[in-house]
Amino acid sequence: MVDSGGTHVHEGRPSFFSAPFRVMRNLREHRNVLKHFISRDLKVNYHGTVLGYAWSMIEPLAFTAIFYVVFVILRGAPDSQLPLKIMIGILMYNCFSKTFAATTKALTRNAGLIRQVYLPREIFVVSSAGFQLAQLCLSLLILMPLMWAWSIEPTAFLLFLVPAMLGVCAIGTGLGFMLAPLQARIRDTEQVVNILNRAGFFLSGVFYSIEYIPDEYVDIYTLNPVAVFLEFARVAVYGDMGKLTWADLGYSTGLAIFFMLFGMMIFKRYEGSVVKYL
Repeated sequence: MVDSGGTHVHEGRPSFFSAPFRVMRNLREHRNVLKHFISRDLKVNYHGTVLGYAWSMIEPLAFTAIFYVVFVILRGAPDSQLPLKIMIGILMYNCFSKTFAATTKALTRNAGLIRQVYLPREIFVVSSAGFQLAQLCLSLLILMPLMWAWSIEPTAFLLFLVPAMLGVCAIGTGLGFMLAPLQARIRDTEQVVNILNRAGFFLSGVFYSIEYIPDEYVDIYTLNPVAVFLEFARVAVYGDMGKLTWADLGYSTGLAIFFMLFGMMIFKRYEGSVVKYL
C-alpha cells in the first residue's frame, strides 16, 4: 500500500480467518503483476531454445517412447498402454512436486525484489504455482495425439482433467504457503520438502494405477489426495472410473481447498515477521 506522500506502507497483519480474503483481494488488485511474473518465468524457462514451448510436449512424448520400449517391448507388459498411464502420472505428480518446491522457496528466491519494493508477498507464491500450472497445460496437449495413436475415444470424462490439474496445483500451493515463511527462517526446510516429494512419488501411484491396488487397501490409497487427482487424470483419458468413486473426488477436492485456505492463513500470519531473514 502507498500513503498520500508516496511512501510504501506495509499492510497490517490480518486476523487469522480473514487472511484468505486479504490474499484474494491482493491477487485481484495486482493481477497484472501476477500475469507478468508467470509470463516472465515461461520466457526465461525457454529462452534461447530453438523449439521454445514445443519442449513442453516433446519431453513427455520422449518419455512415453522410452517407457514403451522398457515396459512393453523389453519387459513384455500385458498392458500395452502402460506407458501412457505412467506418462500421465509423471506429468501430474511433477506439477505437484515442482509447485510444492517452488512455492516453498518463493520468498527466498525473490528476496532481492522483496527488499527493494513492496508487493503483497503472496504474489510470489502464486506466480510460482501459476508457472507450474501453465507448464502442465502445455505438456498435456500431447494427450490428444497419443489418444489417437492408441485409438482411445475421448469422452465427457475428459473434463476431469480440469479438477485434477487444479487439485494437484492447489495442494502444492497450499503446502508452499505454509512452509514459505519457515523456509525464509530455516533454509533446511527446502531439503525436507525434497525428501517429502521423493517419498510422495512412490506413494502416489505414478508408476502404477489404482487397478493394481488390492481391494482391501483401496480406501487407504485414496486417503492420499494427490494419488486421487492423479487417478482422475487417467479417468479423464480412459473414460472409466474403475475403483474410484465420486466421494473420492469430493474428499480430495475438499482437502485441496482446505490446504489452500489454511496455507493462506499461516502465510499471512508469519510472512511479515520473516522478511528480516531474507
